[in-house]
Amino acid sequence: MSKQEERTESGVSRRSVLLSAGAAAGVLGIGGKQTLDSLTRDATSGSVDGLFDETQVLNTACAPNCRGKCPLNVHVRDGQIKFVEPQMTDDEQYRRGCLLGQSHVQRVYSPKRLKYPMVRSDWSPGDPNPGGRGEGAEFEQVSWDEALDYVAEEMLRVREEYGPESVFFHTGSGDNGMGTTIFGRLASMFGGTQQGWSIDSNVGMGFNRVTGHGYFLPPTNESEDWVNANTIIVWGSDLLASQFQNDASKVLDAMENGAKLVVVDPVYTTTAAKADLWLPIKPGKDTHLALAMINAVLTEGIYDAEFLRERTTAGALVRNDTEELLRMGDIEDSDDDRVVGVHSETGEPVPLEPDTYADVELFGQYEVDGIEATTGLTLLEDHVQQYSPETVADVAELDAEDIRTAARWLATRGPGGIASSYALGRYKYGHVFGQTYAILLALTGDYGKSGTIHAQHPLGASLSSGDYGSPEGAEGAQYLRMHEVPDALENGEPYPIKAIYGMESNMLVNQFPDRQRWMDLLENVDMFAMADIHRTPTVQHADILLPAAHWFEREDITDAWGSHPHISYRAKAHDPLWDARDDYYIINDLAEKLGYEDLFLDDKRGELEKIASNDDRFDFDELREKGNVRIDVDVVKYTDPFPTDTGRIEIYDEDQPVEEEGTVLDLPRPIEDRTAEDHELADEYPLMFMQKHSKWRIHSQWADNAMVRKMNPEPTLDVHPSDARERGIDEGDYVRVYNDRGEVVVRAEYNEGMQPGLINIDQGWWAEDFVEGSLQDLTHMEVNDLAPTFAFYDVRAEIEPAPDVDTSMYTDPESADWLGDYPSEGDAQ
Repeated sequence: MSKQEERTESGVSRRSVLLSAGAAAGVLGIGGKQTLDSLTRDATSGSVDGLFDETQVLNTACAPNCRGKCPLNVHVRDGQIKFVEPQMTDDEQYRRGCLLGQSHVQRVYSPKRLKYPMVRSDWSPGDPNPGGRGEGAEFEQVSWDEALDYVAEEMLRVREEYGPESVFFHTGSGDNGMGTTIFGRLASMFGGTQQGWSIDSNVGMGFNRVTGHGYFLPPTNESEDWVNANTIIVWGSDLLASQFQNDASKVLDAMENGAKLVVVDPVYTTTAAKADLWLPIKPGKDTHLALAMINAVLTEGIYDAEFLRERTTAGALVRNDTEELLRMGDIEDSDDDRVVGVHSETGEPVPLEPDTYADVELFGQYEVDGIEATTGLTLLEDHVQQYSPETVADVAELDAEDIRTAARWLATRGPGGIASSYALGRYKYGHVFGQTYAILLALTGDYGKSGTIHAQHPLGASLSSGDYGSPEGAEGAQYLRMHEVPDALENGEPYPIKAIYGMESNMLVNQFPDRQRWMDLLENVDMFAMADIHRTPTVQHADILLPAAHWFEREDITDAWGSHPHISYRAKAHDPLWDARDDYYIINDLAEKLGYEDLFLDDKRGELEKIASNDDRFDFDELREKGNVRIDVDVVKYTDPFPTDTGRIEIYDEDQPVEEEGTVLDLPRPIEDRTAEDHELADEYPLMFMQKHSKWRIHSQWADNAMVRKMNPEPTLDVHPSDARERGIDEGDYVRVYNDRGEVVVRAEYNEGMQPGLINIDQGWWAEDFVEGSLQDLTHMEVNDLAPTFAFYDVRAEIEPAPDVDTSMYTDPESADWLGDYPSEGDAQ
């Protein structure tokens, strides 16, 4: 008996599922309609009693890179998944689900799944023929042993010739299960290179310079506390379209409780339609607006003086000579590095301790022991004089009184905050906005209190795996951030990458910016293996294809980072279909072929229990029994001293970081790239191009889901009618969107919610979904110096009517009769 047969844990084997589905041949792509009919209709069970007698309800979870991470119940009958619904959580307010999560039946039984291990026909060890990769590549079916032998032998060869770091262990954000944790253990043992992030880390890193908190977005109170907010500023996020499972519902609860909702967005979104005040900001002017709000708060004297004295460096003195913070050691000739303020009654210098109220002057210039100095808040006040609401209203195309209204609501109505978004970090210098709004929230005292908000989503629950990823005897992994990988591929700096094993990712050939360049860079790789559920564009570009099990076909644990405070358990509904395998067993067998026979237990449940044992906030057996467990997290954040040098929010940055073009950021100063009106590309490409999130996909997942595609059949370009008509484009016309990097052909849709000068194609579409090109052919890989992050929204383009193009892929699509008689909600029995 094979290991795979030994590992069958459910009562129904892979073979019996396929046979009962009328797919003895094992190829749904051929057996199509008959197969899916039998997977969804049971001619022998016509009674309601029979349905409930035979149905098993299993706990699982949907955990892509969304803000839901929803625990689900899967209904299984006769070894087949019939129905998916939200699972009751420990806390009823987190019982949520969405269309995508409840359409997993179509993902499990999709004919587009990878079915068998495959090797590109014109690839072989020593003769990789990288030019054969891509859309036209053909593949041959091989056994699992053959496929993993190829992968292992190439990894070992590359380690011998170049070093272990030349093997890249690539992962994405496709699943929040334990797959990447297990994968990281192998990478560490091997000594390979793992991936650091250069996506969506812009705003959080700017916020971190002020508070010591934040990488992606900063921490914020758990969403259950948002009901206590009196003012919520949703900045650059369409919560009601892309985060309605948890976060949006909590915003609506707060509004029912009397909260004011302000939405800052250049697009009239679903969320903007619910707002008390919509600020339709010009793209890229967000830092200007935040500085104008700081100006209004200081000018009107509506700042929280008590908070500033207790938890910030507003009253700390900055030396006029060195532009550094004055410290006790400077006036006592000692090593005391506590910063200094001037007591408001005695005029004497006093140290500012973390989280300790000090009755110090907030404004003014002083001489202390012969040293002239100015308070940090005075420097800020002087700095923002140039950013009055009137001035910024002209720059950002807003109304000055609306700017003041937003600032007043935030400062005077009690606890509230700013739900900042990743979108702001998709402009090249988005980290400056992070720095700016961190200071704004300090002025209003919105830290460490119930009802305060600092990001568009909470931290949720992350499972702590302890030292699991650093096994005894491990070489230790290297890390390259995403923007550093191209130099390694192209120039061998800091070392060459010659082999790639990837999983849970469609980034390299679909989601990363400058797609054409990535495809060119991959020609320098000798072996590219991808494990995935579906045949994505990135999978199609690989040499070795490894079919991974769907989430419902494997036992697992998922956490809920960025979502809610629960850990969830995935029960296995049935064995993986066709010849797909659980990533754990793929990695385990690869480890054995690499010589690490004892690295894993060869028992998935035992491995999960081993990982879970590192987190003492929950019990594995209880988790399996309940399906999900709420773990102990701080609902209200920022209650402890800040992890900065002073233990306080540092309004003035004495490190004076400098961006690439020379701007000093001791205080926030707006920096723009392509959004600037005088940018060198502005005349030739006058339109700003963005790619917002869609409710129909989670990044690129669900892009090939047939049920979803019935409602969202093809990519479109959102364009304001005035921009379209100026270029002779009617609604429904196909247009060519182009710039200095590439082009894409797509159908135009008039959208008066778009500003003139701004166009959008929703992100996540696969390259094959476009008539020509891809939206990532328009983007670039330029990053800033201080918080290197891909700038997906800092893109200029132009549009014109497309030349005659064949659009039959939309009007006469390839037959999808496997879906034809699938029961709709009203037809289901």
